[in-house]
Amino acid sequence: MNNKLSFIDLDLSDTGLLPNFCDVNVIFMLILLVEALALVLASVPANTNFWDQLAFISMLMLWIGLLNAAVLCPARRWLNSLPCKTAILFSFTLMMLVSLSFSLLVIAINYQLMLDSLTSPLGDYFLIRIMLISAVIYAVLLRYFYVQQQWKIHIQAHSRAEIQALRARIRPHFLFNSMNTIASLIAFSPEKAEKAIVDLSDLFRSSLREQNLNTLNDELDLTHSYLDIETLRLGERLSIDWDIDKSLIETEVPALCLQPLVENAIYHGIEPLADGGIISISAKQTDHILELSISNPVGSGTMSSHESNHMAQENIRQRLTLLYGDNSSFNIKQDEKTYTIVLGIPLETQSI
Repeated sequence: MNNKLSFIDLDLSDTGLLPNFCDVNVIFMLILLVEALALVLASVPANTNFWDQLAFISMLMLWIGLLNAAVLCPARRWLNSLPCKTAILFSFTLMMLVSLSFSLLVIAINYQLMLDSLTSPLGDYFLIRIMLISAVIYAVLLRYFYVQQQWKIHIQAHSRAEIQALRARIRPHFLFNSMNTIASLIAFSPEKAEKAIVDLSDLFRSSLREQNLNTLNDELDLTHSYLDIETLRLGERLSIDWDIDKSLIETEVPALCLQPLVENAIYHGIEPLADGGIISISAKQTDHILELSISNPVGSGTMSSHESNHMAQENIRQRLTLLYGDNSSFNIKQDEKTYTIVLGIPLETQSI
């Protein structure tokens, strides 16, 4: 998913109005913005030398920008807890007070240091000009933050809707086949039928949970329950190769990030093949990334099935971006014999 509004890279999981002004990346982007604006303002014809004017304007704007960041950094949590319009009003007022305070300080210092024979670098109507320019910049910046906020809220709502759609799809998708399988087992293998009912209950209980994160162990248990049911139906046509790093099983991962992909691997990889095949599922650590991999065989007639069923894949891709931003990855590797999906989940910044 591409962030179309990328001036300041905001955390998609944070739907507050203001970005984190304590973050180094935000401060860096703030400095770049200030210098760009200073260059524009210094280009306006004036009586002073261009470079002197640029240096003076840059100094003023950098101080005002950094002081605003210093004020908004501790106040951000409180401001983001307010209703949107109230947060905009208070933020605008705080920033204008910073501009006013610093401007008055500069005027006072200039008054103390000025000699009668020198010309003040402040020029005429210094305070009025600074306040007007500040008001325009702050209004544009807060408008940008508001658009970013609404965009993030929309993305989160869209993601939640897709999670619900995915859960709704899981329940009826294989329920009919599962119930037929259980019914056929009751007469000659009631123990297997009972086990299948328990697995089916576990599967639906897990899919009905209203949460965005699970431990990897919970996701594996959910996938095991699903595979146990499908094994009863497919028999020897379905084989599973597990390669799980046990030290990672308590790692938090997005809910329903594994079972839907395994479901796709069966329906679009194993079922179309007369002899079935092996699904490989692995979880390993590479640097500071948890890599989840699901691989299944493909035949000449299964390519279109993969191309026509991207709902689960796109849902998981979006939720990874929503939870972890650019630190996550979702890659598809495909050749003539194998179709593999690899999820990359950061191990150090796991928060929603």
